Amino acid sequence: MRPGAATAWLCAMLCSGAVASIFCATARSASPLGSPPGTGWGVPQLMRELAEVRSASGEFTERTTMHMLKAPLVTFGTLKYVAPDHLWKITLSPERERFALDGEQVTMTGGRDDRTRTFSLADDPEIAGLVEGIRATLAGDLPTLERFYDVRLTGEDAEWQLLLRPKSPELAHFVSSMRIRGSRDRIEAIDTESGDGDRSEMRIVEGVIDAG
Repeated sequence: MRPGAATAWLCAMLCSGAVASIFCATARSASPLGSPPGTGWGVPQLMRELAEVRSASGEFTERTTMHMLKAPLVTFGTLKYVAPDHLWKITLSPERERFALDGEQVTMTGGRDDRTRTFSLADDPEIAGLVEGIRATLAGDLPTLERFYDVRLTGEDAEWQLLLRPKSPELAHFVSSMRIRGSRDRIEAIDTESGDGDRSEMRIVEGVIDAG
């Protein structure tokens, strides 16, 4: 598949993909890029905690609302992350699809023709930006995350929310925001909104995390 043609499919398969445990409540306090007053906790500390996770896996339920669909699409499947740059999202129902990230290489299988498409992130900056919003967060890679996104942290260590907004207009055309919620080194939910208002919400019903 030509990289440009794959971007829309990647949005549908990946935009809210993450490896996590269970859904948590939204964060309570706000401080841009930084620390709730008096705690000394902020984005650098969060990234260090996330970077200590060596692998994680879980089962997900994802609800996607799109203008082209008459009703929300609910999908089920499994997720797996191995630090620092391996990520799998396997959708089992209602149709089987597979997304795999191995370093800079993306492999996607599924669709009506059940074909396998493979290409490099270097071939398409928008796809790279979509992937890095998730991979860099999982890996605790703040420099890479800030290369693509404006980053705002709210909450505290036990209950936080990371808001990512694309820096480039090209990336913002595909994803206007990602809201990643979690607790300490666990990512528990990701809500993604595309440039045209489509939304995707993921919840994890079971997860295993190896903090090494």
